[in-house]
Parts: sequence; structure tokens; C-alpha cells
Amino acid sequence: MISGRIEEGVVTELLNNNYANVKIPKKTSCGLCDHKGFCNPFGKDHMVIAADNKLKAIVGQKVRIEVRAADEGKAITILYVIPLIAMFIGALIGNALNLFENKDASAAFFSFLFLVITFLAIRYYSRTKYEKNISYKPIIIEIL
Repeated sequence: MISGRIEEGVVTELLNNNYANVKIPKKTSCGLCDHKGFCNPFGKDHMVIAADNKLKAIVGQKVRIEVRAADEGKAITILYVIPLIAMFIGALIGNALNLFENKDASAAFFSFLFLVITFLAIRYYSRTKYEKNISYKPIIIEIL
């Protein structure tokens, strides 16, 4: 079993398939995290997580959840570093190919193209590896 962080929040919405949205204040969920700026760089004071609701918590109840995420560093690398590298490679290829008789336009086009392809690949990877694997899902472990 993967152990994770224990967080407290309030159920805000019941979802299909025995899940519930839980609103977690950032002071408990992100206050000590080195990567807190990446989750929401615009400064919201909370985040909402869809958690497994086998305990049948209802809207408005305070709950304790276990966030069983694998490696936060890996997630940040996949979401931020890989697309940046793909954009750089796309710009280099576009500059070398010079398709539009303008190296800057070609570099910009290929940079954007590689970025889109990378995000689609990340989405596919996420769906196949993480969305169906319950060991990566947050779970409500206690109703307070």
C-alpha cells in the first residue's frame, strides 16, 4: 500500500462512481510543499480534489483524506519540464527546416506543434497509467 499525506477538507460536491469533491485549504495541503507555486500560480487559498468516497460522506461534512500521490517531482517534470524541452526541440527543428522561408516563423510553428503533441501525449499517458489505477487516487479515510 502506498502511504501518503493526510489532509483535511470539506465535501463540496458528490460525483458519480462513488467520488466526492473535497475542498482543501492550502494552509494544510500546500503550506510546506516546495512545489506549491506550480499547483496554482495564481494564489488560490484552496484546491479541490476528487476523492474516493467509500465512507459515503455528504456535502458539507468535514473529512480527512489520504493523498496517495506517487512522486511530486516526477509529476512536475512530466507537466512542465518535458513540454519545455519539446518546445525547444521544435524550435530547433523548425529553424533548421525553414519551411516558411522565415526561420522565426518556422521555429515558432514547430515549437507550438511540438508543445501540442507533447500535451496530448501526456494526457494519453495520464489516462492509461494513472486515472484507472486506484493506488494513485485520493481516498476519504475518516468523517470528522
